[in-house]
Amino acid sequence: MTRVKIFGEAKEVIVEGSRSGEELLKELGLNSSSTIILKNGRPVPEDVIIGGEDSVTIIKSFSGG
Repeated sequence: MTRVKIFGEAKEVIVEGSRSGEELLKELGLNSSSTIILKNGRPVPEDVIIGGEDSVTIIKSFSGG
C-alpha cells in the first residue's frame, strides 16, 4: 500500500500494487509535464517504479503573472 500526497489539491490517496510514476500520474488524471514526483522525499523520473511502503508526494507546478 502506497500513500500518495498531492500538493496543490490538498489530497491524499492510497494505491495498491506497483506502477511507474508515469502510470500513477495518468491514473490520478495529472499532467506529467507540470508535476514533480518525490519518492521517499527525493525527486525521481517518471519511469521509476513506485509501490510497497514508498511514501510519494506529487507537487503540481503553478505559473502565472
